[in-house]
Amino acid sequence: MGRFFSSATVRLTGWYMLILTVLSLLFSGIVYNITATELHKTGGPNNQSQILYPYGALNDFEDWRQAREREGKTRLVTSLVIFNAVVIATGGLASYYLAKRTLQPIEEALEAQTRFSSDAAHELRTPLAVMQSEIEIGLRGSKVTAAEQREMLESTLDEVERLRSLTDRLLLLSNFKSVEVTPTSLDDVATEAINRVIPLAQAKKIGIESAVGKEKALANAEVLTDTLVVLLDNAIKYSPKKSTVTITAKEQGKHVLLNVTDSGHGIDEKDIPHIFDRFYRADTSRSKAHVEGHGLGLSIAKRSVEAMGGAISVTSALDKGTTFTIRLNS
Repeated sequence: MGRFFSSATVRLTGWYMLILTVLSLLFSGIVYNITATELHKTGGPNNQSQILYPYGALNDFEDWRQAREREGKTRLVTSLVIFNAVVIATGGLASYYLAKRTLQPIEEALEAQTRFSSDAAHELRTPLAVMQSEIEIGLRGSKVTAAEQREMLESTLDEVERLRSLTDRLLLLSNFKSVEVTPTSLDDVATEAINRVIPLAQAKKIGIESAVGKEKALANAEVLTDTLVVLLDNAIKYSPKKSTVTITAKEQGKHVLLNVTDSGHGIDEKDIPHIFDRFYRADTSRSKAHVEGHGLGLSIAKRSVEAMGGAISVTSALDKGTTFTIRLNS
């Protein structure tokens, strides 16, 4: 892909250069014609010159005039050549820069698409391989007991559920464009989200504290609740046992900030720009422990917030914790 875009950059630069050269030469031709005409008019013989030079001296004057005209044209051509050389040289550098800037979004999009295809294939391969091996064992085994068959079927069903969950999330991620927003009570949203994740928090003996007051924001209550559940679920997964996850809200000008803070392992600075990428594995930077999931939750959270006209960001420090901030219009 790198070689393809390098070649495309060179070709696009060539087209830019061709257009710039044609325009520069056309401009130079127009300037030359106008200036040469003016040189000829101002230096040509007239009645006054014939009065001043009534005899053979007029021929000497005409020779002098023509010499000055040729000299002027020579200087004009030299200036235009230098001008075109400078334009083409600087234009070449500018054309290459513009070509790279023009193709950069396309290159990034293709790289993201390639990375997505690779990650999706990896996520799909594991459950399919498990299902295939279990079905093959079931078909080959002539002495498989009813209990063993039930166990294999349950395992296969789990993998099917895993695939269904993955496809549902991918569809959700691709379909988010915009949603209807209304003034929404953040306290009600926070309460509903906490109720959904209480079993996960209790399993790890993690406390959830809400300091959300009567703040309101332009949002879709259902979408915002789902987003907050994703952030709380993420915080619980990466927080140590017997720690606390905090939800706060505050008004900031024409916006309202909703924060979810944990005291987990934190995110390495180099990984923060990728934290919202699809299939990003947060456990590679936040914890060495195995964490279940497809790596799509934060991507969905980002798309959800953007669909409501807001933005989401993250700040983190290793071994100190992480804060996800949702910014919504008030």
